[in-house]
Amino acid sequence: MARTASMKIWNVELGLAVHIKAPNGRYIVIDLGSTNNISPLRSLYRKDVGYMIITHPHLDHFSDIQNIDYARPQILSRCKDYSRYELLEGARDCDKDKIIQYCDFSESYSFPVPPHMDPTTDAPFDGLTTEVFSTSACDKSNKNNFSYIVVLKLGNAKVVVCGDNEKESFEILMKRTDFKEAIKDAWVLVAPHHGRESGYYEEFVDLVHPYITIISDKSGTDTSASQKYTNKSKGYKVHNKLTGETEDRYCLTTRKDGNIEVTFGETDSFGYGGTLQINTNV
Repeated sequence: MARTASMKIWNVELGLAVHIKAPNGRYIVIDLGSTNNISPLRSLYRKDVGYMIITHPHLDHFSDIQNIDYARPQILSRCKDYSRYELLEGARDCDKDKIIQYCDFSESYSFPVPPHMDPTTDAPFDGLTTEVFSTSACDKSNKNNFSYIVVLKLGNAKVVVCGDNEKESFEILMKRTDFKEAIKDAWVLVAPHHGRESGYYEEFVDLVHPYITIISDKSGTDTSASQKYTNKSKGYKVHNKLTGETEDRYCLTTRKDGNIEVTFGETDSFGYGGTLQINTNV
C-alpha cells in the first residue's frame, strides 16, 4: 500500500509553522510561529511529535513556545550558534520571557539521538526522511543566514522548507554537492524569508525547480519576489476548500490562501511517479 504524508502550512501571518504527519501518524514540526489567536502547537495535544526543528532563533519562528507542553518532541534540532546572552541582548522587554523559555527548552535537549530514532533514516517515520542543512560560517549580525533548510522525502516526492535564509548562506550552501543533490527537483518549495527579495537566490530556486512555491506571509508585508517564484515554478492543480474550485497555480501565499495542506508520497497507480495533492483554505 502506498505511503503518503500530509504537510500543513499554518496561516500565522509573519512567521512560520509547518506540521508534517508521517505515514505512521507521527508528527514532524518545523518552526513555532503563532498569532494572538492561533496556536498551532495546541492542535498537537496528545499527538506523537517525534521530531521538532526550529530553523533559527527569531521570535516569529518560535513565538508559540509558551505552548510547548502541548507538543514536546522526542528529538529537537535547532541553531546552536547563539548563546542565551546573545539572544537576550537588545531584546524588547515584552519579548524576553519567550526568549528565556526558548533557551530553557533548547538547553533541555542535550543527549545524542539513538540510531533507531534518527530522522535521516526511514525507520522512525515509516519511510519519510528528513535532512537538515545549514552553515555557521556567516556574519553573526544576521541570524537569518544561520537558518536551517529542511528536505523531506517520501518515495519520489521531495519537499524543501526554508527558514529565513538570505544570499550569504545560499552562497555557502550552494557550494556543497550534498546540499545541491538533496534539493534538486523537489516538488514543493516553502520559500525562504517569507518570499522577500532578500531571500530569493536564483541559482537555488532554479535547482529546486518546484511544481509549486508556498510563501508564509501576511497582508501588507514585502513579498516582492512572489512573481519570480511564480515564473520559476512549473505549476500544479490546487483545490480551494472554501470555494470548491480547482485551478492551476504556481505560487501560494498564506495571506491569500489561508492554511495550506500538501499531501505527498508514494502511489499505487501504475505510471505515476507519486502522490501530490494541494488544498488551500483548509
